[in-house]
Amino acid sequence: MKDLLRNIQDFLKILIITLFALSISACVALGPQQQPEPVEEEPQEQAEVIPPPPDSLTPSQRVRKALEQLEHGEYENARLQLTWALQEKPTLQIATNLLQQMDADPIDHLGMKSFFYDVEPGDSLSIIAKKFLNDPLKFVILARYNKLENPSKLAPGQRIRVPGVMPERKRPKPKPKPKPPQPEAEAAPMVQEPVEPAASSGMTTDQPAETPEPAAETGQIEASTISIPEEPEQLQVEIEEPSQQPAELPGETEPAAMTAEEALSSAMGLHAEGNLSAAIYLLENEISQHPNAKELPQLLAGYYDKHADLLINQGSLDNARTTLEKLIILDSSNDAAINKLILVEDRIEAQKLMQTAQDQQTAGSLEEAYQTYSQVLTYDPDNQSAKDAQVVVRDQLTDSYHRSAMQLFRKQELDEAIGFWNKILELNPNHPLAPGYKARALEMKQQLQKIDQ
Repeated sequence: MKDLLRNIQDFLKILIITLFALSISACVALGPQQQPEPVEEEPQEQAEVIPPPPDSLTPSQRVRKALEQLEHGEYENARLQLTWALQEKPTLQIATNLLQQMDADPIDHLGMKSFFYDVEPGDSLSIIAKKFLNDPLKFVILARYNKLENPSKLAPGQRIRVPGVMPERKRPKPKPKPKPPQPEAEAAPMVQEPVEPAASSGMTTDQPAETPEPAAETGQIEASTISIPEEPEQLQVEIEEPSQQPAELPGETEPAAMTAEEALSSAMGLHAEGNLSAAIYLLENEISQHPNAKELPQLLAGYYDKHADLLINQGSLDNARTTLEKLIILDSSNDAAINKLILVEDRIEAQKLMQTAQDQQTAGSLEEAYQTYSQVLTYDPDNQSAKDAQVVVRDQLTDSYHRSAMQLFRKQELDEAIGFWNKILELNPNHPLAPGYKARALEMKQQLQKIDQ
């Protein structure tokens, strides 16, 4: 037995030595192995650190400042202002819209198809964006579309590209040719026919002609006066000659252009008559005709503000937002208009959430509906409909929670029951039943713990 163990040990020693020798020879044959090159790790993108704002501007003031910077091509400074505004008020739609224009690809966003437009006196990039893109705030992406470094330096006669198809221009009606003056028809001369000699009456030439009676002479003159103008050929010419010129229809002639003073007076008259929309329309058309008349944009800005208030009171929030955007383009330093625009955007968002909450309530998703009504009140704290609806949902929720808590309480599943009563008290601290039942459940829980000990 010992010999067998010794033989096995010897065999293992020989095997180990042989394997070791083979490994050494393999290393010599292969030569030194090259170390694998270290794989370069891709640098991880570091999250952009936004510095804290150096001032205490309100979100609306930051938006106004960003608009001024964007008009001069200061994109990075504008980005900071808009980011700070969104940090304080994440629902600020105008700031989100401007940031999207700064980041989007202009060709993808606006399309490849475009036409050329020659800048007219009084034009700005905002006015052009409103005219062709129906949004004055799109001047940002329109500037990037044209690679304009400074949008404010737009000169009359400069040619830019506008996305889309050029709208058809209304051709002015041709002015009628002036009617040549017609000579007044001269009265036909009164020619008195000579009295026939006596031959017609059977008298000879030797006999003197009788002098007619005065009455007969008068009758002869009247007869000649009536018969002489009846010349059919001459009258026909006089009638047909005016028909060679086209008849001048009423309204065909173009009205004379208004002066700035006339436009101002007409707009104020329309406003005094209660036709504010017509006054705005007139001023919008006349401003481009009188770019140096400062009174026109000032009056239009005031009318925009009044019109926006009327639209807000009527509940026409989308139209109010459009009007306020026009006002801000005219007067970018108007903080009150920017604040009003922010409030309008909040109400628009509140309307959308209100509809969502009502749908959730109808579907029986009471917890989701309650949370959504809370969001509505975040955007529009004075929304009485949302307040009333949230109270209804709260009462329905607390009743449901209380029924579930009572079932668990009877089964002595006290922790779950207490959890439901806690939810009730979070929703309605003045609930009439939850505090008492919660106290009883806590007392019973303590008694059961003492029994278990």
